[in-house]
Amino acid sequence: MLGVSLLSCGGTKTLYKTEIALNKPQRIGYAQLAREKVIEEIAAGSVSSYDSVMTHLLSARDIEGLSVRIEDFSSFDDIQVLSIEELCAENQLDGVVITRLKFLNVQYSALFIPVGVSQDTEVEMQFYGSEGDLLLHTLHNTHWGNQYWDFPTSEQTVADGIEGALERLLKEMEQ
Repeated sequence: MLGVSLLSCGGTKTLYKTEIALNKPQRIGYAQLAREKVIEEIAAGSVSSYDSVMTHLLSARDIEGLSVRIEDFSSFDDIQVLSIEELCAENQLDGVVITRLKFLNVQYSALFIPVGVSQDTEVEMQFYGSEGDLLLHTLHNTHWGNQYWDFPTSEQTVADGIEGALERLLKEMEQ
């Protein structure tokens, strides 16, 4: 019982998982970050960090990752089933991952005295199958899911947030 309560306090969650049995994908497309220009203005290097983490983690799981573009993508509400189907058909993909990254300004204090602010992240990922159906939706919050000895850099929280959300997504595919 204690183990279950400790796990529910963590920063990584599966928000949705389809009832359909999932097979390990061989080739996944990953779209650009939602509002990537704004994200890059907040923390330069976030887009390249996203590409690097996605490529590395997919490759480590023997999954071929391909960067794809979804035109005018700024939120999960913008996703069209037809565009996912077309991307998958054109690129022989088993599915597409779309990602939203949000910065959280978390204030830290010691003995109720503010000592600093950290730019933690919250990363949500959705995985759409080749037919355009939403199959998985995960979230990772670095404030609740990672422990840092010092105030983390935005580069570190971006990479940790992306890694946490993708690891959860891949883990759910294996179950």
